[in-house]
Order: sequence, then C-alpha cells, then structure tokens
Amino acid sequence: MENKKSVDCVVVTYNRLDLLKECVQAIEKQTYPVSNFFIIDNCSTDNTWNYLKSIRNEKIIPIHLDKNLGGAGGFNAGMKAFINKSTSDYVWIMDDDTIPSFTALEKMIKKSNVSPKLGFLCSNVRWKDKSVAVMNIPSPSKNWNEYSEYGITKVNSASFVSIMFPRDVVYKVGYPITDFFIWGDDVEYTLRITHDYSLDGFMVNDSLVEHKIKNNIATDLIQEESLGRIKRYYLAQRNTIFYLKKHSNKKEVFKATIRQGIKLPVNAVLKSKNHKVYRAWVSIKGTVAGLFFKPKIEKAEK
Repeated sequence: MENKKSVDCVVVTYNRLDLLKECVQAIEKQTYPVSNFFIIDNCSTDNTWNYLKSIRNEKIIPIHLDKNLGGAGGFNAGMKAFINKSTSDYVWIMDDDTIPSFTALEKMIKKSNVSPKLGFLCSNVRWKDKSVAVMNIPSPSKNWNEYSEYGITKVNSASFVSIMFPRDVVYKVGYPITDFFIWGDDVEYTLRITHDYSLDGFMVNDSLVEHKIKNNIATDLIQEESLGRIKRYYLAQRNTIFYLKKHSNKKEVFKATIRQGIKLPVNAVLKSKNHKVYRAWVSIKGTVAGLFFKPKIEKAEK
C-alpha cells in the first residue's frame, strides 16, 4: 500500500543555481521517486531560468514568478501548483539549499500511516558538518515522546526545510501566507495545522537532510553583519507577533511584545557593534506592525 502513495516535490529557488542543481540531483536520486517536481523560480537574476528550461525530465515542471515573492510566496505558488496541476497524495517542500539524503522521502512515507490525524511529517535537518541545523529545530509537543517507539518525535511546528503534507490537509488549512515574504511562514503554517485544526505533526528521526546555509546559527538581529539583511528583521518581528496572536494566547503575545519591542531594542543599542539605533528601530517597528497585521489566508479550492 505504501508504494502506491504518490508524492510531488516543491523546491523554491532564488539566485542559488549551484545549490539548486545539487538539490535537484538529490531529489532525482531518491529511493522513493517523486511523481511531479515543481521548481519555483522566484524571479532569479542569474542563469536559473535558462537552466530550468534546459532540463529534459518530464517530471520536472519549472514555474517562473514575475517578481520575487520571498520564500513564503514561492511556497504558496508551489503548493497551488500541487493542488491545481496534480492529483498526488502528498507534497514535499524545501528550499533550494536543502540536500536530502537519498532515503529521506522513503523514510517519511514509511511513517505516513502513524496517525489518523496526520498533519505533516518533517525531516531531521543537519548542517554541513552533520550537527543539528540550529535554524531548523522543530518545536516539540508536550507529549513529544508519545510515538518514540516508532522512531518519530511529535512536534507543534517545523521549518519548510523538507516537510511533507497530505493533500487533504492543504485543502483543509489553505496555503502559506504570501504576505509574510520571509521568516515565520513555516511556523505559522505548521501551527495552523497543529493548533487550529488539532492535527498531528511529527519529525521522522531517520529522514535526514542537509541544510547548506553559510553559518549554523539562529537569526540574530544584534549579531547580524549584513546591513541589507537588518531591515528584513522587520518581517521577522511582525510575523512572529502575528502568528502568536493567531495561534497562542494573550500572555505569549504580551511577552513577545515586551521582548521584541523593549528588551531587544535596548540590547541592540547596548551590544550591537554598529547601526545600533537602526537595529532597535527595526525591531520596534516590526513588533508594532505585527499587532495590526491582518494578512490574507488563501483557501485551496477543490
């Protein structure tokens, strides 16, 4: 029965052609083959689109976006392609810097019957040196070890670095929020599944993928070295407040508002090497914006 389950893959890419090629090769070598492979080009300015057009593989379906919609918009477009252009049972999504082990998908499929309320299955994400990828540690459930004898860990939320959703779950909960652009779209979406719809999320412990990010560190506004990236933390702060409003309680929203709107700005001024006031302002501005942020959640139409 397991071998009859069809899985589509969605990869979102932007200006990382070498990593994309490595990701594509890893998908093509999976021991459990994908049915369709949607590659969403987020309006790359390098040679990505020419490469995608040159691929001679009928499973690979490249989709070019007219503008860069960020990871959130890219995954939104990819999951729409899965719903509208395919009839497969599951969608497996990841960034272009994700390199799955050859058995990553097979390991997840083997656990797909573990719960009648399955919301998602995610991989065990490692960095280049095989250590745990700090950015991609799922949030464990209170009863995280309930299914430990099956080699899986129960989680509340997870990243979009190798995660698989059943088709009926996408119909039920809708699509990722394009307006997030980057950061937090994956947490919001998986919390929507586990919190709002009371479905189960699991990390499959032996489904291994490598996340080829430059440094194995969490996002940190105070330590951020790139001036161009500092402004993006506005989105992180805004999106965090929004998903806590939607999927948590007033106490957690209050704590996050104090942390992001007061404590972090103060620490930015005291501890940052440069652009101190700018960092503080970005955090305050994003936090306040999150209190009033009301993005559209699109439903998947059958």
